[in-house]
Amino acid sequence: MTDPAVDRMKRDGTADLLKGLAVLLMIQVHIMEQFVSSDTYNSLIGKASMFLGGPPCAPVFLAVMGYFLAITAKPFLYFLKRGGLLFLGGILLNVARSANLLAQIWRGDIDLNPWFFIMGADILTLAGLSLILTGILRSIFKDYTWLYFLTAMAIAAVSPLMSQIRIAGSVSQYPFAFIGGMAEWSYFPLFPWFAYVLTGYSFSLLIRQKPKLHHLDIQNKFIYFIPLWIGVLITMPYALTITHNLTGTDGYYHHGFLFFGWVVLFMVSYLILVKLLDISFGDHKVAGLIKWIGQKVTSLYVIQWLIIGNIAAWLFRSQDLFQFVAWFAGITLATLLTGGAMEKIKALQRSRHG
Repeated sequence: MTDPAVDRMKRDGTADLLKGLAVLLMIQVHIMEQFVSSDTYNSLIGKASMFLGGPPCAPVFLAVMGYFLAITAKPFLYFLKRGGLLFLGGILLNVARSANLLAQIWRGDIDLNPWFFIMGADILTLAGLSLILTGILRSIFKDYTWLYFLTAMAIAAVSPLMSQIRIAGSVSQYPFAFIGGMAEWSYFPLFPWFAYVLTGYSFSLLIRQKPKLHHLDIQNKFIYFIPLWIGVLITMPYALTITHNLTGTDGYYHHGFLFFGWVVLFMVSYLILVKLLDISFGDHKVAGLIKWIGQKVTSLYVIQWLIIGNIAAWLFRSQDLFQFVAWFAGITLATLLTGGAMEKIKALQRSRHG
């Protein structure tokens, strides 16, 4: 979901670890949401699963995306074109991952509105719109770090107000769901989620303007971050409540400024932990696999949703905890094998044309 050229030039092991871990955690949370029975979903394990699929996933994806967008020197036309393609790709993914369900609706087996699934505001559509908006803002804000972060805070602050807006007319509800509102198909609207893109963008500018932060000796100064980790742990019950309650004005999808602030603090503490892991174990084979997953984040995201979304039409909220673990192992393996096979095919094609 980032600029591939920038991603190759400025390969960051910690960023790849963050994205790779997010993919794995995202797979398990999608299975928890789609496959698992209400009893397991509402259990302590279900709440833990939903948290792990919350702050370490979407906010991290978006913040890393913003971080790399601040590095690229591409013109606005690039942001517009790539953003538009990502948005359309998100709509196509909605159709493809819901193909089984849409077929059942078309046959009359299930009485559901197909547009709820086709026009879902998810991460890819959000990424596309965020690219376009970032391209506009950078032409106005230039490199003034504080403007991006103030805008991020403003977006988070007004998000509850956006959630209360009701749009009249069945057609106009669908485009507005990508911006805000409380539609059941509005999972990742611009309000509040664009705030995380701008947070990553402003952090990238800050690192560039203050190089000492980039070269901070985290290994020897990690003790200074212990109060932050303790604070995050103490307030964890608050976050667990938000991430387990996906919808509603106080839910994860439409959260406000307080939870946004908590997630930013969580991401800082999480970033430091993952950075320490990268320093200590970054050359390990397991870390290498997770980094590879992070490098192929978009394709693996699409693959896992194609698998989970279509199977969910048969198994929706019918599986127990043991089956959840089995499905997680199987779908993760299938996703990685499919992604690896696609990479080998691409490599063969490049060698033939090279």
